[in-house]
Amino acid sequence: MLTLAAVLWILRWFRSSKQERPPVSEKLLRPAGESLRREIEKMDEQLNDILIWTFFGPAFMTFMLLILNATPLPAAIIITAGAGVFAFMVWRLIRLINRRRDYRLGFSGERAVAEELNQLMLDGCRVFHDVPMEPYGNIDHVLVAPTGVYAVETKARRKRKTTPGKRDHEVVFDGERLQFPGAADLASLQQARQQADRLRAFLSSAVGEPVKVQAILTFPGWFVINRAKSDIKVLNPKGIRAAVLNNRLPTLPKQLNERVAHQLDQKCRDVEF
Repeated sequence: MLTLAAVLWILRWFRSSKQERPPVSEKLLRPAGESLRREIEKMDEQLNDILIWTFFGPAFMTFMLLILNATPLPAAIIITAGAGVFAFMVWRLIRLINRRRDYRLGFSGERAVAEELNQLMLDGCRVFHDVPMEPYGNIDHVLVAPTGVYAVETKARRKRKTTPGKRDHEVVFDGERLQFPGAADLASLQQARQQADRLRAFLSSAVGEPVKVQAILTFPGWFVINRAKSDIKVLNPKGIRAAVLNNRLPTLPKQLNERVAHQLDQKCRDVEF
Protein backbone atom coordinates (compact mmCIF):
# COMPACT_ATOMS: atom_id res chain seq x y z
CA MET A 1 0.00 0.00 0.00
CA LEU A 2 2.81 2.40 0.89
CA THR A 3 4.60 1.71 -2.43
CA LEU A 4 1.37 2.22 -4.40
CA ALA A 5 0.72 5.52 -2.60
CA ALA A 6 4.24 6.71 -3.43
CA VAL A 7 3.78 5.86 -7.12
CA LEU A 8 0.44 7.66 -7.24
CA TRP A 9 1.97 10.74 -5.57
CA ILE A 10 4.82 10.80 -8.14
CA LEU A 11 2.35 10.54 -11.03
CA ARG A 12 0.19 13.32 -9.55
CA TRP A 13 3.25 15.56 -9.09
CA PHE A 14 4.40 14.88 -12.66
CA ARG A 15 1.01 15.83 -14.09
CA SER A 16 0.79 19.01 -12.04
CA SER A 17 4.34 20.03 -12.99
CA LYS A 18 3.48 19.69 -16.68
CA GLN A 19 0.58 22.07 -16.20
CA GLU A 20 2.74 24.70 -14.50
CA ARG A 21 4.52 27.42 -16.45
CA PRO A 22 7.02 30.11 -15.45
CA PRO A 23 5.61 33.50 -14.39
CA VAL A 24 7.62 35.33 -17.09
CA SER A 25 7.30 34.05 -20.65
CA GLU A 26 9.62 36.44 -22.49
CA LYS A 27 13.33 35.79 -22.57
CA LEU A 28 15.73 37.89 -20.51
CA LEU A 29 18.93 39.69 -21.43
CA ARG A 30 22.21 37.89 -20.87
CA PRO A 31 23.95 38.98 -17.64
CA ALA A 32 27.68 39.58 -17.42
CA GLY A 33 29.73 36.40 -17.67
CA GLU A 34 26.78 34.26 -18.79
CA SER A 35 28.89 32.14 -21.17
CA LEU A 36 31.50 31.53 -18.48
CA ARG A 37 28.79 30.68 -15.94
CA ARG A 38 27.40 28.02 -18.28
CA GLU A 39 30.86 26.57 -18.83
CA ILE A 40 31.48 26.48 -15.09
CA GLU A 41 28.23 24.56 -14.63
CA LYS A 42 29.39 21.97 -17.18
CA MET A 43 32.72 21.70 -15.38
CA ASP A 44 30.95 21.14 -12.07
CA GLU A 45 29.05 18.21 -13.61
CA GLN A 46 32.30 16.77 -14.97
CA LEU A 47 33.95 17.21 -11.57
CA ASN A 48 31.14 15.27 -9.90
CA ASP A 49 31.53 12.39 -12.37
CA ILE A 50 35.33 12.32 -12.00
CA LEU A 51 35.14 12.42 -8.20
CA ILE A 52 32.72 9.51 -8.17
CA TRP A 53 34.96 7.38 -10.40
CA THR A 54 38.16 8.46 -8.62
CA PHE A 55 37.04 7.68 -5.09
CA PHE A 56 34.63 4.81 -5.64
CA GLY A 57 36.47 3.14 -8.52
CA PRO A 58 39.14 1.45 -6.34
CA ALA A 59 36.50 0.17 -3.96
CA PHE A 60 34.49 -1.23 -6.88
CA MET A 61 37.61 -2.89 -8.32
CA THR A 62 38.40 -4.50 -4.96
CA PHE A 63 34.84 -5.76 -4.70
CA MET A 64 35.05 -7.28 -8.18
CA LEU A 65 38.32 -9.03 -7.33
CA LEU A 66 36.72 -10.60 -4.27
CA ILE A 67 33.64 -11.66 -6.21
CA LEU A 68 35.58 -13.16 -9.11
CA ASN A 69 38.15 -14.76 -6.81
CA ALA A 70 40.78 -14.04 -9.48
CA THR A 71 44.09 -15.90 -9.68
CA PRO A 72 47.31 -13.90 -9.13
CA LEU A 73 48.01 -13.11 -12.83
CA PRO A 74 44.52 -11.83 -13.77
CA ALA A 75 44.39 -9.99 -10.47
CA ALA A 76 47.69 -8.25 -11.24
CA ILE A 77 46.38 -7.23 -14.67
CA ILE A 78 43.17 -5.87 -13.19
CA ILE A 79 45.05 -3.96 -10.48
CA THR A 80 47.50 -2.47 -13.00
CA ALA A 81 44.68 -1.39 -15.29
CA GLY A 82 42.78 0.04 -12.35
CA ALA A 83 45.84 1.98 -11.18
CA GLY A 84 46.25 3.42 -14.68
CA VAL A 85 42.62 4.50 -14.80
CA PHE A 86 42.93 6.00 -11.32
CA ALA A 87 46.03 7.99 -12.31
CA PHE A 88 44.27 9.24 -15.45
CA MET A 89 41.25 10.34 -13.42
CA VAL A 90 43.45 12.20 -10.94
CA TRP A 91 45.22 13.96 -13.84
CA ARG A 92 41.87 14.96 -15.35
CA LEU A 93 40.66 16.15 -11.97
CA ILE A 94 43.66 18.43 -11.40
CA ARG A 95 43.46 19.77 -14.96
CA LEU A 96 39.73 20.48 -14.66
CA ILE A 97 40.12 22.18 -11.26
CA ASN A 98 42.79 24.51 -12.66
CA ARG A 99 40.68 25.26 -15.71
CA ARG A 100 37.64 25.99 -13.56
CA ARG A 101 39.77 28.30 -11.42
CA ASP A 102 40.71 30.32 -14.51
CA TYR A 103 37.11 30.46 -15.71
CA ARG A 104 36.00 31.60 -12.28
CA LEU A 105 38.58 34.39 -12.39
CA GLY A 106 37.29 35.51 -15.79
CA PHE A 107 33.70 35.38 -14.55
CA SER A 108 34.51 37.55 -11.52
CA GLY A 109 36.39 40.00 -13.73
CA GLU A 110 33.44 40.43 -16.08
CA ARG A 111 31.12 40.95 -13.14
CA ALA A 112 33.42 43.65 -11.74
CA VAL A 113 33.57 45.49 -15.08
CA ALA A 114 29.81 45.16 -15.55
CA GLU A 115 29.29 46.88 -12.19
CA GLU A 116 31.18 49.92 -13.51
CA LEU A 117 29.52 49.90 -16.94
CA ASN A 118 25.99 49.58 -15.58
CA GLN A 119 26.40 52.94 -13.86
CA LEU A 120 26.71 54.53 -17.31
CA MET A 121 23.00 53.88 -17.87
CA LEU A 122 22.42 56.97 -15.71
CA ASP A 123 24.26 58.94 -18.41
CA GLY A 124 22.03 57.73 -21.22
CA CYS A 125 24.12 54.75 -22.30
CA ARG A 126 22.87 51.27 -23.16
CA VAL A 127 24.92 48.37 -21.84
CA PHE A 128 24.85 44.78 -23.09
CA HIS A 129 26.82 41.90 -21.63
CA ASP A 130 28.09 38.63 -23.05
CA VAL A 131 26.99 39.44 -26.60
CA PRO A 132 27.07 36.20 -28.66
CA MET A 133 29.11 36.30 -31.86
CA GLU A 134 28.73 32.85 -33.39
CA PRO A 135 30.94 31.07 -34.24
CA TYR A 136 33.55 33.25 -32.53
CA GLY A 137 32.31 33.07 -28.96
CA ASN A 138 31.08 36.26 -27.33
CA ILE A 139 31.98 39.89 -26.70
CA ASP A 140 32.26 40.56 -22.96
CA HIS A 141 30.44 43.91 -23.01
CA VAL A 142 29.05 46.31 -25.60
CA LEU A 143 28.44 49.93 -24.71
CA VAL A 144 26.16 52.10 -26.83
CA ALA A 145 26.95 55.63 -25.72
CA PRO A 146 26.02 59.06 -27.12
CA THR A 147 29.56 59.20 -28.52
CA GLY A 148 29.48 55.83 -30.29
CA VAL A 149 29.59 52.07 -29.93
CA TYR A 150 32.30 50.38 -27.86
CA ALA A 151 33.31 46.71 -27.68
CA VAL A 152 34.74 46.13 -24.22
CA GLU A 153 37.06 43.17 -23.71
CA THR A 154 37.72 42.24 -20.08
CA LYS A 155 40.91 40.53 -18.98
CA ALA A 156 41.12 39.43 -15.35
CA ARG A 157 44.77 38.83 -14.58
CA ARG A 158 46.28 37.64 -11.31
CA LYS A 159 48.93 39.76 -9.66
CA ARG A 160 52.22 38.06 -8.91
CA LYS A 161 55.22 39.04 -6.85
CA THR A 162 57.81 40.97 -8.80
CA THR A 163 61.40 42.12 -8.36
CA PRO A 164 62.14 44.86 -5.84
CA GLY A 165 61.58 48.34 -7.22
CA LYS A 166 58.80 47.27 -9.60
CA ARG A 167 55.10 47.59 -8.83
CA ASP A 168 53.10 44.40 -9.12
CA HIS A 169 49.82 46.21 -9.94
CA GLU A 170 50.90 48.28 -12.98
CA VAL A 171 50.58 47.49 -16.68
CA VAL A 172 52.26 49.73 -19.27
CA PHE A 173 50.85 50.16 -22.79
CA ASP A 174 53.32 51.58 -25.30
CA GLY A 175 50.93 51.53 -28.25
CA GLU A 176 52.07 48.13 -29.49
CA ARG A 177 52.16 45.79 -26.53
CA LEU A 178 51.21 45.47 -22.88
CA GLN A 179 54.01 45.12 -20.39
CA PHE A 180 53.09 43.39 -17.14
CA PRO A 181 55.57 42.72 -14.34
CA GLY A 182 57.69 39.96 -15.82
CA ALA A 183 55.66 39.36 -18.98
CA ALA A 184 54.47 41.03 -22.19
CA ASP A 185 51.04 40.60 -23.77
CA LEU A 186 50.14 41.01 -27.45
CA ALA A 187 47.29 38.50 -27.69
CA SER A 188 44.83 40.58 -25.65
CA LEU A 189 45.26 43.56 -27.97
CA GLN A 190 44.70 41.40 -31.02
CA GLN A 191 41.59 39.84 -29.50
CA ALA A 192 40.11 43.26 -28.64
CA ARG A 193 40.63 44.41 -32.24
CA GLN A 194 39.04 41.26 -33.62
CA GLN A 195 36.01 41.59 -31.36
CA ALA A 196 35.48 45.21 -32.41
CA ASP A 197 35.77 44.23 -36.10
CA ARG A 198 33.23 41.42 -35.69
CA LEU A 199 30.80 43.70 -33.92
CA ARG A 200 31.29 46.36 -36.59
CA ALA A 201 30.52 43.86 -39.35
CA PHE A 202 27.42 42.53 -37.57
CA LEU A 203 25.93 45.93 -36.74
CA SER A 204 26.67 47.44 -40.15
CA SER A 205 24.88 44.52 -41.80
CA ALA A 206 22.00 44.56 -39.32
CA VAL A 207 21.17 48.30 -39.57
CA GLY A 208 22.07 48.69 -43.24
CA GLU A 209 24.73 51.40 -42.86
CA PRO A 210 28.31 51.64 -41.60
CA VAL A 211 28.68 51.57 -37.81
CA LYS A 212 32.00 52.48 -36.22
CA VAL A 213 33.03 50.43 -33.20
CA GLN A 214 35.81 51.45 -30.82
CA ALA A 215 37.74 48.71 -29.02
CA ILE A 216 38.31 48.99 -25.28
CA LEU A 217 40.55 46.61 -23.37
CA THR A 218 40.13 46.76 -19.62
CA PHE A 219 41.97 45.16 -16.70
CA PRO A 220 40.03 45.21 -13.42
CA GLY A 221 42.26 45.92 -10.43
CA TRP A 222 45.25 47.04 -12.50
CA PHE A 223 46.70 50.53 -12.78
CA VAL A 224 47.10 51.20 -16.51
CA ILE A 225 49.82 53.51 -17.81
CA ASN A 226 49.30 54.67 -21.42
CA ARG A 227 52.49 55.94 -23.04
CA ALA A 228 51.27 56.17 -26.65
CA LYS A 229 48.08 56.69 -28.61
CA SER A 230 46.46 53.70 -30.26
CA ASP A 231 43.29 52.53 -31.98
CA ILE A 232 42.53 50.61 -28.75
CA LYS A 233 41.72 52.23 -25.44
CA VAL A 234 43.47 50.33 -22.64
CA LEU A 235 41.87 51.31 -19.36
CA ASN A 236 41.07 50.41 -15.81
CA PRO A 237 37.26 49.91 -15.60
CA LYS A 238 36.93 53.06 -13.52
CA GLY A 239 38.40 55.08 -16.40
CA ILE A 240 35.87 53.98 -19.02
CA ARG A 241 33.27 56.60 -18.11
CA ALA A 242 35.59 59.55 -18.72
CA ALA A 243 36.80 58.00 -21.98
CA VAL A 244 33.37 57.44 -23.57
CA LEU A 245 31.59 60.55 -22.26
CA ASN A 246 34.19 62.96 -23.58
CA ASN A 247 32.50 66.08 -25.00
CA ARG A 248 35.21 66.40 -27.64
CA LEU A 249 34.16 63.11 -29.28
CA PRO A 250 31.65 63.11 -32.17
CA THR A 251 28.12 62.08 -31.27
CA LEU A 252 26.24 59.08 -32.60
CA PRO A 253 22.97 60.08 -34.33
CA LYS A 254 20.03 59.32 -32.06
CA GLN A 255 18.17 57.24 -34.63
CA LEU A 256 21.24 55.11 -35.35
CA ASN A 257 21.84 54.78 -31.62
CA GLU A 258 18.34 53.36 -31.13
CA ARG A 259 18.63 50.97 -34.09
CA VAL A 260 21.96 49.63 -32.85
CA ALA A 261 20.59 49.17 -29.33
CA HIS A 262 17.55 47.33 -30.73
CA GLN A 263 19.72 44.87 -32.66
CA LEU A 264 21.87 44.17 -29.62
CA ASP A 265 18.80 43.74 -27.43
CA GLN A 266 17.40 41.11 -29.79
CA LYS A 267 20.74 39.30 -29.98
CA CYS A 268 21.28 39.17 -26.22
CA ARG A 269 17.74 38.26 -25.17
CA ASP A 270 18.01 34.48 -25.00
CA VAL A 271 17.97 33.62 -21.28
CA GLU A 272 15.03 31.55 -20.07
CA PHE A 273 13.33 32.66 -16.85
